Amino acid sequence: MAEARVPLTSRPLDLVYFCFFLNHIPASILLDFQKFYPKAYVPSAIVGFRQWWIDVSADPLVAAAARGDNLLNGELVWFGCFAWLELLFQFPVFFLGMKGLWNDSRSIYVLMLAYGASTATTVLPCIVYFFQEHPNMTSAHRLMLLSSYVPFFVVPLIMTIDMELRLYKIVASADMKRKTE
Repeated sequence: MAEARVPLTSRPLDLVYFCFFLNHIPASILLDFQKFYPKAYVPSAIVGFRQWWIDVSADPLVAAAARGDNLLNGELVWFGCFAWLELLFQFPVFFLGMKGLWNDSRSIYVLMLAYGASTATTVLPCIVYFFQEHPNMTSAHRLMLLSSYVPFFVVPLIMTIDMELRLYKIVASADMKRKTE
């Protein structure tokens, strides 16, 4: 007999993950993916939003993308690779993850584990880059960048650990059941 679906509001971590994915969609579309759009088709309001972010945060990575730096050649090649990873893997997971979480589906755990590990691994070098390559950044800019980037590191890291534990319990339970048969 199938287990009854537990409402998302009764699963606090899943609700955090759902909201995280939902929040990440506009951030990706409006800011992260601008480098992939033909410039002639990007509305001035979206370009203005990116420029506002650069002005407020002094984000050197978004600024490099806005300048049109070739992010697949040169010192920021790693950032260009991360942007493609976000577009081709992480962005689709937002929708698949939300659907799986909404439906209380355990089948989404493996994909969320991969997403969490991938995202935590790609955001951490961005945070380190701000400190190592831009040591003269003002405290206000550093605080703005940290308040923006750290949640995109911490939530996926927690998600990774949580999904590992959930999957371990499922596998351990199946092993115990197999041994008792």
